[in-house]
Amino acid sequence: MKLNAIERAAMNNPIRAVHQHHREAAWFRRLGGGDLRGQEVLEIGCGRGVGAEVILDRLHARRVTAFDLDDTMVELARKRLHDRPVTLSVGDACDIHQPASSHDTVVDFGIIHHVPHWQQAIAEIARVLRPGGLLLFEEVPRHLLDTWAFRTFTVHPRENRFEADEFAAELARHGLHGTARIEHHLGGLVFVGAAQKT
Repeated sequence: MKLNAIERAAMNNPIRAVHQHHREAAWFRRLGGGDLRGQEVLEIGCGRGVGAEVILDRLHARRVTAFDLDDTMVELARKRLHDRPVTLSVGDACDIHQPASSHDTVVDFGIIHHVPHWQQAIAEIARVLRPGGLLLFEEVPRHLLDTWAFRTFTVHPRENRFEADEFAAELARHGLHGTARIEHHLGGLVFVGAAQKT
């Protein structure tokens, strides 16, 4: 599901970029057991390319493959990342056009809660991860999406949303097991964690 104008403004601004580069990168380093030095990383929902910058500059991945459902965002990311080791495309988290067991790490900067059939996205992430590979995730829980503000000003699927424990259970169902306790940040606005493919 694509973002509306309000969500684009909230996600595509300098404050959000600084937060991703500093706080979110630190959360992922801690939860993932360090950086991603030398790894092939897949980012789902690349937006305008800030996440890929974080993965390269803060987590030290060797190469990033990233996609987004919104072709406008992919074009913005191409302009931002034109000289970086990044491959960009338009794509769907429920049908990832990557070979099985092709990536060391998958990074989710708050995308899966936008996906109507999010369980299929989890299955696809598990498919493209190598054995021992890592999923780093930051997500928005159902109780926040159910608030008046989110229902009024944002566009999200209304049904089939998740809390952190339900998300973790679905990961485990696909062989992705938590490497640490899921953390709740920003007063419960998001939860973050890491899961490893067995």
